[in-house]
Amino acid sequence: MRREIGIPLCGVLLGLLALSMGRTKAEENGFTLPEYHNADAKFLGEHIITSVEEGIQILDLEGNVVKQYDGLSASWIYVQEGEPDAALDGPAVVYSNHDNETHILKLAASKDFELLEDRIALTTNTLAIDPILLADGDTWYLTHTLIEGTVNNPDPEGENGTYTVRLYRSKDLEKWEPVTDVISRKQNLEDGDLRCVDGTFYYFFEMEQYDKGPSAICVMTSGDKGATWSEPKELLPAAADNEMASCERTKEGWRLYLSSDYACVGESYQGASVYYADYTPEFEPISTYQLSDMPDNRSVRLYEVKEIQGQLGFLFARNFLTDCDLLFRTLEIEGGH
Repeated sequence: MRREIGIPLCGVLLGLLALSMGRTKAEENGFTLPEYHNADAKFLGEHIITSVEEGIQILDLEGNVVKQYDGLSASWIYVQEGEPDAALDGPAVVYSNHDNETHILKLAASKDFELLEDRIALTTNTLAIDPILLADGDTWYLTHTLIEGTVNNPDPEGENGTYTVRLYRSKDLEKWEPVTDVISRKQNLEDGDLRCVDGTFYYFFEMEQYDKGPSAICVMTSGDKGATWSEPKELLPAAADNEMASCERTKEGWRLYLSSDYACVGESYQGASVYYADYTPEFEPISTYQLSDMPDNRSVRLYEVKEIQGQLGFLFARNFLTDCDLLFRTLEIEGGH
């Protein structure tokens, strides 16, 4: 794979190291891949799966490419963490692309990530983004967000397309039947995530007024396996461009991780930093917009946060709209998350 690496004028030695290594040194507390220009990235166990120029690559935690799949086309990727499922034999990966296809990717459970099967789960008449895969007992659930009309309307006075989050289910990952539309709005509905806790489904998402504009982070719940859903509950109001990365259970309730231009509203990804917010089990706020101590916490588009090897791992792009570097950073778990 070709990587574009710039040599700093004031640091020839550092530039030579970057050229020879293809990444920064371990002392940097992770890795930096300059000008990587990837579209999405998620943790895959103790590896990373990412889309670069619509292709899929797997990286180790030092930034090395350990697997590359030719002929696959992906823009949005989701990984369901957990033990390998018998129906998959390995990690549960779903992705979608600009050909209006949502795919199930079957990878071997071993570290060589052999491609066992690339299966089209759903083909749609319109663009379908942000696929999610969830296992609940012997049933699989899948969502993606269908867009009719304008995609990513950037104009506050312009007309948004209609974004519809559709839920499907399957027993075998091959035949999918629609369950319901979770939500449909003439607003950008993005960065969704689906969780099942004690039989209740939780759908988290960003509801944006216009592209890169103010957006709320919301949650909807279902107690009947997705047949009906509550109205959206705001976790954070549309006071900034809030990009959700994850919302996980804690001893106190829930913790939300996001990147946001909260400190410089209007700068979107280029001015965003990583924040976290804590909630009770009923999603009443305990604290919001707590600035993370994550290293290099500037110009962030946050993809995911995960505990890895006793530390908190952050996977994100820096200057997503220009340089689009890919970074992995770690942080001790005690305090300043």
